[in-house]
Amino acid sequence: MLDIKKAQTEGPRIKVRQQKKSFPLLMMAPFFLLTTLFVIIPVILTIVMSFTNMSLTLEWNFIGSGNYLRIFGHPDIMRIIMRTLIFVAVNTILSVFGSIFVVIITTYYLDVVYHMERLGLFFRIVWLLPNLTPSVVYAFIWRFVFGPEQYGMLNKLFQVLGIPTISWFSNYAMGIIMFVCCLTSASGSIILFSSAVHQIPDSIFQAAKVDGAANMYICRRIVLPYLKWPIMQKTIWSVLGFFSTFEIIRLLTDGGPMGATTTYSYYIYQNAYAYRTFGLGAALSVFMVSMAIIFGLVILRVFRIDKQIREPRMDL
Repeated sequence: MLDIKKAQTEGPRIKVRQQKKSFPLLMMAPFFLLTTLFVIIPVILTIVMSFTNMSLTLEWNFIGSGNYLRIFGHPDIMRIIMRTLIFVAVNTILSVFGSIFVVIITTYYLDVVYHMERLGLFFRIVWLLPNLTPSVVYAFIWRFVFGPEQYGMLNKLFQVLGIPTISWFSNYAMGIIMFVCCLTSASGSIILFSSAVHQIPDSIFQAAKVDGAANMYICRRIVLPYLKWPIMQKTIWSVLGFFSTFEIIRLLTDGGPMGATTTYSYYIYQNAYAYRTFGLGAALSVFMVSMAIIFGLVILRVFRIDKQIREPRMDL
């Protein structure tokens, strides 16, 4: 009799425990499904495609490592890779330091030091405009600014001042691309950095001022250490983003003049879509992702991500 009652009570308990274990998996099922369909399967297909000579006919003829040998056999590939590495390094450094500078001015000095929150908010909104502007409109604006004598704003100004005009896109195409990309990237991180500064308790600033600390010292010893995590996130995001920069190059220079602004990602576009060599484009993509992963791991190592991560706790 006791065994029957025990079985009757244990049965529902086991069922409840099983439901508790299966419920998280059920809730995560849509995520796993979407990740499998739109991330894992495309990655696998790209890797497999990189070992084929797939072209406009869409035939999958396996050629082994032929595409990878073809990559390093191209006479301009090392020049393209070096140009891309310089492009990524310079833009990442300028965008990160530019973001820090803007946040220090608009958030720390205007909001915290001088209590001019509305003015700081106004400048942050203005600084966000490059990131909020559609890419086609944004590229059109810069083509108008650096355009030739007929409609270029700078060249028209030079004509009024009696200064010789300059063929900007013929002589300084890469510089223009880097300036435009850096401005957009620095603009996109203003919310992240400003939020981090606003998370610093006012008591810390007050204690530092009581001790006689100057504003520059507070920036160096208090604000920047609090920004370490956002700086790391911004650095990784910038490296990955600049490796795959394509749209603004396509709109402004189309990789020219004479390939001067052809970065690695744009080279992938040319092979995969302009020349319809999809297999080679897939191999180039796999190599680019590998480079980006290596650089991302190096950045995590430099910022000592293992030292920044701590176990969550609740202070009573």
